[in-house]
Amino acid sequence: MTLKISVPEAAATPDTIQFKLVLEDIQGEPDNILPTCFRTFQQISWIHNKLKRKFPTVVLPPLPEQPITSHIDDQDYVERKRLQVERLFQRIMERSELTEHADFIHFLSSDMSPTQVGPSSTGVLSFLKFNRVIKPSTDRGFKSYKASEMIEGNDQDTFHKHQIYILLQESYYGFIAESLNELIQIREGLGDVLTHMGDLVIETTQSKYRLGLGLKLDARDSQRNLDRKMQMLGLLMDELGFVFTRQGKEENMKFGDVMIEYKNSLDPLKVVFNARTIKLMDYVDQLKHRNKRRDRSDKLKLRLGINHPEVKQVIEEEKEATESLSKSKEEFDQCQEKVKKEIQVFDLQKSKDLRKAIKDYVNLSIRYENTKLQNMEKTLQDMQQPMIRSTPFMYHAISPTTSSVSRDSITSSERQKKRREKKHLHQNYKELQKPLQSSASLPTRTVPEQDSDSTESGTSHAITDTRTALSASYDDRISTKNWLNE
Repeated sequence: MTLKISVPEAAATPDTIQFKLVLEDIQGEPDNILPTCFRTFQQISWIHNKLKRKFPTVVLPPLPEQPITSHIDDQDYVERKRLQVERLFQRIMERSELTEHADFIHFLSSDMSPTQVGPSSTGVLSFLKFNRVIKPSTDRGFKSYKASEMIEGNDQDTFHKHQIYILLQESYYGFIAESLNELIQIREGLGDVLTHMGDLVIETTQSKYRLGLGLKLDARDSQRNLDRKMQMLGLLMDELGFVFTRQGKEENMKFGDVMIEYKNSLDPLKVVFNARTIKLMDYVDQLKHRNKRRDRSDKLKLRLGINHPEVKQVIEEEKEATESLSKSKEEFDQCQEKVKKEIQVFDLQKSKDLRKAIKDYVNLSIRYENTKLQNMEKTLQDMQQPMIRSTPFMYHAISPTTSSVSRDSITSSERQKKRREKKHLHQNYKELQKPLQSSASLPTRTVPEQDSDSTESGTSHAITDTRTALSASYDDRISTKNWLNE
């Protein structure tokens, strides 16, 4: 039976994560296998434990850590678990002896109900609570043994080199994962600093106190343009901080977890090596036992003769020891060949997975660096664009340059009204000498008031009086001052 399993989706439940398993390229499968099934993490743990007990000499991929209940509401955490489970099944699918096992077929079939295994709090899965406990060194390390006898077909030197290589690989994978975590933490710290910097930059454009008297029109426009650029810079810093954080999460999902998985995969490989060492120890013990029986048989033959009953009994014991030795040698040879095969399969899987992980990491880094570069280029392009200058609201009613009535045509009564208006504006101008207390840079005015004197005189051409507020623009105030001095 050949099949391919993908895990395209995962969803969080109140106490665990449920994964969608999609079967592809199914050939020769039983009728009860479902093309699409949903399995909880506890059910995945159940099948992993079943295969581990059934195939003790097969290097199984490590089981991901049990989902933490307080984190399963995080979408990034659920996605990380989905990728871990998908890599688990991808490696299991490469071993036909695993996929053809009855328990695995039951796992994919309709016979397995969603509640068959039960919640994680049950005693069946109580071992999951202790899956992070460090095992004794006798289980995690290699069994050291050197045969004192000459063993035919014993590649002890080769396997000893393999053991040293495995120990080095274990330390390398651990160092790579730790270095990546340090890099991610430093980058996230930089992202936090950039975000804080962006907040401070934006706050500088929101101050309650602006430049006071003496700010010309061009200077005010420059200030607005500077504020706009500062806001763009602040938004850029905030965006870069977010990109740094997202980059670290994806690097852990697609590269850091692969390093940890292969570091943990070396423990089953050590178990396989230790199984060969145990078989070697049994074979050496049988060889010593057979040699002792043979030496005793030879001595009794010389002393008592071959037809002596005691000699015949010793010869029978020698034959039994020889048969046991042959059986032990056959088991040792089979186990040694099995270990060699597991080493080859492990190396092939490791080369393929690490090549893919490195490629994903490089592509991930390039994609995020391009995103940072595009954000910075876009911000720079927006900063270099000229600001659309908005025409300030001017007070045209009192401006002599915009008046539709010439100075020579003004009657005496109108000149009297002008003098009264000048006196009133002069009082307002004294108020303008006070420092600004408002943050507004755009001109603001009060509602125009109609002159009472013009109403009494019955003049049809009534000139309104508009009072300039303290927050009015400098251009309005300076135009008023120049007109008063005329």
